[in-house]
Amino acid sequence: MSVLQTELHFVEEERKEQSLAADVPIDVSFPEEEANELAKLESYNKNLFRPNTYLHKWWARRSGTTFRFILKQLVPDAELRDYYTPGGLEGITVLDPMMGGGTTLHEAIRLGANVIGYDLDPIPVLQVRASLRRIPVEDKEEVFERFVRALEKRLRRYFRTNCPTCGEHGEVQFVLHAVRRSCACGEALVIDSFLLREEPDGQHKLIQHYYPDLKVKRGRKCWRLFEKANAKCGTCDKPLVNCIDSAFPHRYVPLIAVGWCPSHGQFFKAVGKEDLDSIEKARRSAARVVLPRVDSLRVVRGPKSGDLLSKNIESYSDLFSPRQILYISTAKKLLDEAEPKHRVWLALLVSTSLEFNSILCGYKGSDKRRPGAIRHVFSHHAYSFPYTSLESNPAFSQKTSGTLRRLFEDRVKDAGKWAVAPIERQPNTDGWRKVAILGETDCGFECSHVSEFKGKTRRFISEQRDSSKIPLANSSVDFVITDPPYFDSVQYSDLSHFFRVWLQWFLPDQADWHFAPVLSAVAETEAKAEKYRTVLGGIFSEANRVLRRPHGRLVFTFHHWRADAWIQLTLALKAAGFRLVNTYTVHSENPISVHIRQLNALKHDSILVFQPHDIAASEGTVPAPIEAIKTDDSFAFCRDCARLLGYSLEHGLEDFEIERLWRGALVG
Repeated sequence: MSVLQTELHFVEEERKEQSLAADVPIDVSFPEEEANELAKLESYNKNLFRPNTYLHKWWARRSGTTFRFILKQLVPDAELRDYYTPGGLEGITVLDPMMGGGTTLHEAIRLGANVIGYDLDPIPVLQVRASLRRIPVEDKEEVFERFVRALEKRLRRYFRTNCPTCGEHGEVQFVLHAVRRSCACGEALVIDSFLLREEPDGQHKLIQHYYPDLKVKRGRKCWRLFEKANAKCGTCDKPLVNCIDSAFPHRYVPLIAVGWCPSHGQFFKAVGKEDLDSIEKARRSAARVVLPRVDSLRVVRGPKSGDLLSKNIESYSDLFSPRQILYISTAKKLLDEAEPKHRVWLALLVSTSLEFNSILCGYKGSDKRRPGAIRHVFSHHAYSFPYTSLESNPAFSQKTSGTLRRLFEDRVKDAGKWAVAPIERQPNTDGWRKVAILGETDCGFECSHVSEFKGKTRRFISEQRDSSKIPLANSSVDFVITDPPYFDSVQYSDLSHFFRVWLQWFLPDQADWHFAPVLSAVAETEAKAEKYRTVLGGIFSEANRVLRRPHGRLVFTFHHWRADAWIQLTLALKAAGFRLVNTYTVHSENPISVHIRQLNALKHDSILVFQPHDIAASEGTVPAPIEAIKTDDSFAFCRDCARLLGYSLEHGLEDFEIERLWRGALVG
């Protein structure tokens, strides 16, 4: 019997045993106020609320609390719908065909559901597999300790420095580099600020403490030192411009070494001869290491990677210093020696650590809240080119910002402990309190096909797949819960090449690394707006086909300012045969997030609940059309757009009428 035949047989048997009511709670009610309050709270520190979903870097993650509320409103038993009550979806099958960061799968498996997640990109697929698999934290600690000790042993000699107080050998924590700039008078060095460290108690460390005359001398070279705010030559009165003729790592000059002495703790000092000798030793060693093929590291032009090419950066290996290249190549050798069941999570840990170990990392010297922390590569959801580059020691023995030990503690050890005993926050008069959800676990058992779900709970399938061709039988899924791509936001796949080129080297047999990002539901240009409709329409059509009747629902969150996005979304849903049952509005984004705080960004999501047209209309309400949707209020805008979406789907409008309706309604 083939896999599909097995699945069809299983579905028929399962249908006999399970028949959920046609009336689904989310059709008529949703605790908007409670969900909004928790989503606001979570938006400031999402990784603290859901640590087990943050093993690897991914973008545009929605609040886990919001998706828990959504899933709780699908629970058949009214007594189990309370947010803080464990379980409720035991034996029910939930599909996310565009799973991204895996929020749906994590939240649903906690409630006892069996879950299926698909994504075109291998990184989300590998992350879900690694974070949901049941491997005891103690086993991971033992494996990691062997791994990191081997790293330290092989990299230690490249990160030695001398303590300025006692002269004994110390350990480099990080090195601050200044960027080279030039004018008609020659080269100069520029850093973000002369203020190197501002402590909460008011104590300052200034660059003048280490370079009193603001000149940096290395052999026959002597550079003048400038702050970026005053990067203009005092002699020729010309601005200092980029030096892009040399390889990217050579455009930075080591300036300040920050180290650790067992006797005197952390210290700052000007980079000295022993530091330069260590850097030179690393450079010679890095020139001999074996890296992935040149063509696999090549930067391919994209909406964000074009920023690299514009600065003559043509290989992703150029974004790392010689010591960082040695770290990557050493990690590769150790990963090859690791047990297969531990290799994926270890490789993802090393991969995500690269965001804290690249020349593109900046320095938060004057940040009073976290002085001295690393500004990671994608803190602005784009490639940024710092004036002060921070070169971290990934194998630093202390658990400080950006080190492999710190990342393991946060993203594997603490996350693993949370996964077997999840904690939620509950608002109260003093702010909030922690609440243990007894009996829930954020982990499960991996399966290869849905026949293995029968009579079980917390089973999961995570596959790299084009969801316009879902390998599931008709009426095999209870609910489809997802978060579609953001219409014209193409940065995620493009930026992920920064990690993907190395993960492909670390885990060559774990994924299809040559997948086609062009298949993703994204309108790369204005001329390709219809692509969004076409791809989403195919995915939604498959969602319609696999949903069980009569209770099957498609639920997702969405927001966008542009009429084009809503038009294409509406047409995709219309083509797929869905009607809007109801809509709710919740908080989504932290307004002070670095990548959006200077923008007129929407801070809310519409929760959209759909049912297939061939199911009798539910009791949900779809309001009358809105003549004009104002753009001066995020909450009202999302609410009204969702209502207009419902009207457009319900009244059998032609495509051109839908487009005209949206363009007429979105004003301001």
